[in-house]
Formats: sequence, C-alpha cells, structure tokens
Amino acid sequence: MKTNTIIIDSLKNDQQFSVGDNEEKTFVIFLTDNISQNGKVKIIIEGKKANVQILGIIIGQGQQKIDLYTLQDHLKPESVSDLYIKSVLFDEARFNYQGLIKIEKDAQKSNAYQKNQNLLLSKKAWADSRPYLEILANDVRCTHGATVGKIDDEQLYYLQSRGLGIVAAKKLIIEGYCQDVINRIDDDKIREELKVKIDEKIKILLSRMLN
Repeated sequence: MKTNTIIIDSLKNDQQFSVGDNEEKTFVIFLTDNISQNGKVKIIIEGKKANVQILGIIIGQGQQKIDLYTLQDHLKPESVSDLYIKSVLFDEARFNYQGLIKIEKDAQKSNAYQKNQNLLLSKKAWADSRPYLEILANDVRCTHGATVGKIDDEQLYYLQSRGLGIVAAKKLIIEGYCQDVINRIDDDKIREELKVKIDEKIKILLSRMLN
C-alpha cells in the first residue's frame, strides 16, 4: 500500500491531522520561503496499528524567525510515529523547535521517535531544540534526540582537496544532509520536486554569501 503524503508548506496557529486504523501517512513540513512563521502541527493517532512519518526540511535566511511546535499523540495501541526534522540556517535566521511525544494510557505497545538536527551556516544563525515526552502507558518504546552544529571543516577540506570550489563543496554537503530526510518520502514525484527546490534554494543562498 502506498503511503499517503501530505505537504505542509506554511505554518498556522494550529494545524491538526488524524490518522486511523492501519493507515500509513507521511507529513512533510517543508519551509523554504523567506517568511517568519509560527505554528503548531498536531498529529493525532486515533487508530490501532497506524504508521506515521513526520518529516521536515526548514531552510532559514536573512532575519527570518521560525517557531515550530509538533505533537505526536498516540491514543490507540500498536502504532508507530517517527519524526525527523532538519533545518539549514543562513545569515541571522532563528529556528525554535519544541516537540512533544504523548502516549496515552490505552496506547500500549506504541513506538514513537523524534529527531531534530540543525545546521548553522553563519555565526549569527541560531537554533534551539526542545523535545518532550509524556508517557502514560507502561509498554512502549520512545526515543528522542537533537543536535545543533556547523559544516564539518574536515569534510569541507576533503572536498576542496578533490577540486571542488567552496560553494560547490558546501552545496554538496548540505544537499547530502537534506537528502537523508527526503529519501524517506515514498512518493517519487514529490520527492524529486522537493529535491529540486532544495537544490535551487541552497545554490542561491550560498552564492549570495560570497558576493
């Protein structure tokens, strides 16, 4: 069965989605416009044996501010939710992320995962990531993690030593960083469309850094 893919390309105060019995859904939070945004994405897993992915690519620039809150709320047993969000932040962009995994008391044997990684392309870029767990059942598996860092100097040096210029080397590293999330999208057309948009955006922003 092909996974149903939902694209979320702007944040609103409160966006809520439900997932039923045996459903497979992928939600893709894709924010690449130079617009400050603030909003919540709530995934309510109402069904048993549902399988949910929440993926995210955020590219920030200028003085953009992005505040994102996500909720993975498991109401029924034996369901899986897997969140994987990455940001790439240029200039003075700021990204504030809070994610809550909530396992209700009737949601035994649920599996829930949450990972947020942030790549800073400027000394003035900033990211804050705060994962939370609220577990009311006793037979579950939950993990979460977050990182904030910059491009690895050794990686960059290696690519430059192989003949790539600074822009091409950084572009390759950033594309590889984002590809890890994009590869999880089951829909071939959506995956390729988002990849093209990412490549074009990164090329523009990197070129501007050197001008």
